[in-house]
Amino acid sequence: MKITVISDTHRNYARLKDVIERNLDSDLFIHLGDGMLEAIDVKNEYAKKYPNLQFAHVKGNSDFCEGEFKSERVIEIAEHKIFCTHGHNYDVHWGLDMIMAHARAQDCKIVLFGHTHIYRTERIGSLYVMNPGSLDRPRGGNKPTYGTINIADGGAVSMNIVAYRAM
Repeated sequence: MKITVISDTHRNYARLKDVIERNLDSDLFIHLGDGMLEAIDVKNEYAKKYPNLQFAHVKGNSDFCEGEFKSERVIEIAEHKIFCTHGHNYDVHWGLDMIMAHARAQDCKIVLFGHTHIYRTERIGSLYVMNPGSLDRPRGGNKPTYGTINIADGGAVSMNIVAYRAM
C-alpha cells in the first residue's frame, strides 16, 4: 500500500496536481493542512477522473474554510492507525512529546504532521513520524518536498521524503 503525504501547499494548485499525477499508483493521498481549499477542489476534480483514488485532509492554522472541518483525524489502513494533524495545536516547533503522546493514546503507529515546513522522517520508539515538509514554502534552505509511505503486506512501514521538481 502506498500513501502520498502532502502539507503546506498554500494555494499552489499546480504543484499539488503535479504530485498527484506523478503518484497515481497511490492508494491514498493525505493533505495535512494549510492548503485545504485546494485539497478539497483537487479531490473533487480527481474523483471524477480517477474514481479509485482516495483522499483525506485536515485543517491547518491558515485554513479559513467554511464548514465543519477537522484539525485532526485517525485513519486505519492495513492494520495500522495513522494520526493526522497539521501540528500547530501540538507545538511541534518546540518538540514532539505532545503529538506523540496523543497518537499513542489513540493506539496509532504512524504520526503525520506539517506546520513547520521542514521535512523529517524517523522512528521514535514504536512510532513512525513524518513531516513531509512544504510543497510551496519550504524552510531551512530545503527544496519543496512531499512524503510517501509504503506499508508492505506483512505490515512493515517505510517512509521517504521526495524532493519536488517541476517537469
